[in-house]
Amino acid sequence: MRILRGVYEGPGSHGLLRLAASMRGVHAVLRAYPDEWYFPALYGAWTRTGEPAPVSLSAVREPSGGSWTAGDPARDLARMARSRPEAEALIFARSETALLAGEGTPILSLPENPETGLSPKLITCEWESPEVREVEASDLGLAELVRAHAKRQQRSPAPTVNIFGPPVFGPNAAAEFSELERTLGLVGIGVNARVPLGTTVADLSRLPRAWANVVLYREAAEAATLFLQDEFGMPRVTTPPIGSVGTGAVLRATAELCFLDQKSVRRAVWAELSRTGKLAWYARLAVPETFRGRRVALFGDLTYTTGIGYTLAREVGMEVVWAGTYLTHLEKDFLFHAGTFTEEAFVEDDPEAVATRVQETVPDLLIGTHFEKEVAESLDVPFLPLCPPVLKHPFVERPLMGYAGSSELADALENALESASRGVRARARDEKPEPEARGPRWTGEALAELEEIPAFLRGRARRLAEDHAQAVGSSEVTPRILEESRF
Repeated sequence: MRILRGVYEGPGSHGLLRLAASMRGVHAVLRAYPDEWYFPALYGAWTRTGEPAPVSLSAVREPSGGSWTAGDPARDLARMARSRPEAEALIFARSETALLAGEGTPILSLPENPETGLSPKLITCEWESPEVREVEASDLGLAELVRAHAKRQQRSPAPTVNIFGPPVFGPNAAAEFSELERTLGLVGIGVNARVPLGTTVADLSRLPRAWANVVLYREAAEAATLFLQDEFGMPRVTTPPIGSVGTGAVLRATAELCFLDQKSVRRAVWAELSRTGKLAWYARLAVPETFRGRRVALFGDLTYTTGIGYTLAREVGMEVVWAGTYLTHLEKDFLFHAGTFTEEAFVEDDPEAVATRVQETVPDLLIGTHFEKEVAESLDVPFLPLCPPVLKHPFVERPLMGYAGSSELADALENALESASRGVRARARDEKPEPEARGPRWTGEALAELEEIPAFLRGRARRLAEDHAQAVGSSEVTPRILEESRF
């Protein structure tokens, strides 16, 4: 197992807990050591609702009679089934250490809840392993739930779809669902269920009522929607609804699956574009210098990276010098889609390797995850943290998808590129032909220690050390000055 300073994905069990916390009537039991039990704190900090996460711990070791002895997962699952009347499904998950310790999945029949007289369904994930990471586990876990509860039934009288989007902790997840529901309503398409955010077990049983499935976030819904397609013949739309072109493509494809009049759809799209979707007009009307010769680099998941990349290349006209993802299990799909707008697409799950690529390229704009912020700041490159995983969660969510999202993207581009232009002009004014500014000399020992610092922090560390050397009146950077500059 590799130990990194930062990882783009958590363990697979974290993906299953996120899935359970996104739904109603679903409870997760995590088989783990007590010091791995951090999810409730993350859930409370992210949701800010004060409500407890629908997850429980089944300790691999727990205090008993003054000594540490192994817990009993079957007992813990039975206790949850009896004490949680709201739980219609229980997901059993195992942490990485539990998997490495050889923990298996319990085989048992859950007791009836005394309040409801019903037994919840037990969802065990036999595919769990340390190699299955957070995003893939969330996708496979949702498929297990859908497979256990979806029932064949008549299609809804009026056109409806199921919207499959990101689970809890996804950036602006609720706003993305709401924007697409609003946008689909413009052309007369209703929503049968939002999955998984806010979904109930009853909603899962009614999924086959919809005419089609619209996949906003493919990472979380690939396996589930493929199952619905194979088992119930439900078609799906997987184009990311990012930007005016992407959103329009989703609306036209969904309307076609719902047998709606395409002329009416086009009229609704153009009417909405004139009110809300400003990106297309912004790209045409902005001062040419804003985009001319600008090179953008992208790194993140599959959906946001490819959706934004296509939008910047085809709608805005920027050059995408490279695009990458950390989702190794989706490598084939990512390389195919990213190849439509850049000549350099890659898969990399090491933040230091990504930072090195940024340093070698020095793009005019970097769009990525919160891990790329440090290297962008060290190189003075404008940075937009638009791709999951994100570090901050705003109180007011704003979508990046749909027509409203295209306006948000236009604002973000405007602010980032205009700020960069102002910075270039300011530096040009401040430049003086003489005397030439020279920084302090670096000793060989200090340079060797600098190389030990992660690549995405190296530029900032060099700048701080040189500033500190000048502050103390030293003509060279020594290992001691480098160490002192860190504090």
